[in-house]
Amino acid sequence: MNTDFMSAGIDAGTRADARMLWDFHEAPAHEGGDRPADVVLALGSHDLRVAEYAGRMWAEGAAPLLILSGNRGRRTSGGGGHARWERSEAEEFADVARETAGVPEAAMLLERRATNTGENFAFGRALAAGHGLDVRSAVVTAKPYMGRRALATAAVHWPGVQWAFRCFSGGYDGYPDGLRSEVELVHFLVGDLQRLTAYADRGWSAPVPIPDEVRAACARLIARGFTDHAVAPETPRP
Repeated sequence: MNTDFMSAGIDAGTRADARMLWDFHEAPAHEGGDRPADVVLALGSHDLRVAEYAGRMWAEGAAPLLILSGNRGRRTSGGGGHARWERSEAEEFADVARETAGVPEAAMLLERRATNTGENFAFGRALAAGHGLDVRSAVVTAKPYMGRRALATAAVHWPGVQWAFRCFSGGYDGYPDGLRSEVELVHFLVGDLQRLTAYADRGWSAPVPIPDEVRAACARLIARGFTDHAVAPETPRP
């Protein structure tokens, strides 16, 4: 367990519920996706470990091409008191992939406009088409707790492709570090579970069955106040 960054303010019941959500969200990473694909699509975010992992996948032969997608999201644009990134997430990801895995410029396409997950796929699809790519199979990589939502979004915004989800390892215990706290993680786990239902209702992603015990764990976490990443009722973002 990564005890250095686990929060003493989270009790055993809260942590058990959070782990249940984590396991549900991350499950697609354990369901295949090891065969070579046409492209790897990396969803931009504040977590540069995604870029490191995308680079390692390229180096290991997961696909000959990386599509790195992202302008700035809520956090990287300076929201919540965080520092605004000077460049797009796609550009920052490209630097990390180049520096940590030696990915050459020719093996990367940068999509610099997307500000949400739906746009990651829609704009990534357009970029691939603009380069004459016939994408039949692809791997999407993102923060581990985005596994279910990434695939559900792909089904709507980039259909006709055999998608798999892969992510950096470490599990629930390994995710918190000096930049990301366990408390913040629990907020994200709750918010992403809400998005599976809310975004499907709006046609932004495909429906995802959610087990009753996972819904119950989420409800308990909401009752404990883990709502910082909750879906906004008036202007939610896909």
